[in-house]
Amino acid sequence: MWRFLGWAAVIAAALYFLYIVRASLIPFLIGGVIALLLNPFVDALCRKGYSRGRAIMNVFMAFLLFTLGLGLMLAPAFYAQSQEIIQTFSRRGNGDLNKTVNAFVQEAQDYLNREIPKRRELIERNRELLQRLNLPTEPNELANALTTRLQQRVNGFLLDNAAQYINSFLNTLLGLLSKAIWIILIPMSAYFFLLDMPALQRGFLFMIPPGHRAAVRQLMGEIGALFFRYIRGMATAALSYGAVCMAYYWLVGAPNPVLLGVLAAILYPIPYLGSFLIALSAFGTTLLFGPSHPAFYLFTLTNFWHAVLVVVGALTINNVFDLVVTPRLLGGAVGLRPLGALIAIVVGANWGIWGMLLAVPVATTLKIVIERLLHFFYGEADFLALPAQAAAPASDGATPVEPAPAEPAKEAMHGAAD
Repeated sequence: MWRFLGWAAVIAAALYFLYIVRASLIPFLIGGVIALLLNPFVDALCRKGYSRGRAIMNVFMAFLLFTLGLGLMLAPAFYAQSQEIIQTFSRRGNGDLNKTVNAFVQEAQDYLNREIPKRRELIERNRELLQRLNLPTEPNELANALTTRLQQRVNGFLLDNAAQYINSFLNTLLGLLSKAIWIILIPMSAYFFLLDMPALQRGFLFMIPPGHRAAVRQLMGEIGALFFRYIRGMATAALSYGAVCMAYYWLVGAPNPVLLGVLAAILYPIPYLGSFLIALSAFGTTLLFGPSHPAFYLFTLTNFWHAVLVVVGALTINNVFDLVVTPRLLGGAVGLRPLGALIAIVVGANWGIWGMLLAVPVATTLKIVIERLLHFFYGEADFLALPAQAAAPASDGATPVEPAPAEPAKEAMHGAAD
């Protein structure tokens, strides 16, 4: 009893300490995730005869060169385009936003002046409705009144809502880029996580009662493989999606294609909401700032129809990735039915974006743990162990380790060190 209370107090104190210093742990958390993604490549080189130190150095240097090259290609353009949008949406800006809004409103006014006089009969039938809305019933006056209200609504929306959210989001991303210390801490922590991965596994297993170490090791392997497959597949899908969107935005003439492509890669892993935000950002940017060149360098459209073309293509790319590319990259990693995944995402939304991102793998982890506990409660297996007929072969092809009371626990510890 006292031993249990002592362990509970130690764990509670450790969690409270981690909560206090959580902001300082972010670069180490990112480094740990990178290490988990790179560790299977290190293990693959070790199986080919490389020492772990040499394998880590080869994989780590390849990762650094890839990241550095990608950063040198994208970071300057992303920074410049982000600063341009932030200055445009600033209340103290140089008037670019007002010019853009005035140009959009002028196009709308020209369209209303052409179309409303053609619909005099419709106006006469709805005279009472227009009067209740405090709108004139004479066509030209109606066009002017609608234009004035449109300009007021657009200015109010952009300055009071869109500017605040866009500036906050872009300033957050630029703030992350400006944390120079993270550029040092993240690679260092990832390298040391890779170097100490076997020791960390052994240290964790040492805290498990000897009789359960083999079963816990197997369970950790399943959960770790699940998260690795999910994160690797989603990261590959997001990077591929961002690259395809960037090329498409450049070809179709959308303004700031690098910024829009990076935002697409960041937002794509967010279930359901991400695709909506990607389409909205592409449509709004093209509509407000106008195309950078004719669509596919072939034909010229008005800002509105050019923005519609951009969104249609973006939604098509999103559907192709959702239905074809991403399922192949994930490869059935999560093992949840669509309804279960949807419920998990909705529940995870209570914890914000991170909750939605991690909802599916966390729900699958709970599913695995609950299945093991049910086997135990039904008397089909010892605690945490699979029933004999359901036990899967070990990853190295050896016979699964069955829990035994005393001496075999030492074999489990030796297996963890391998």
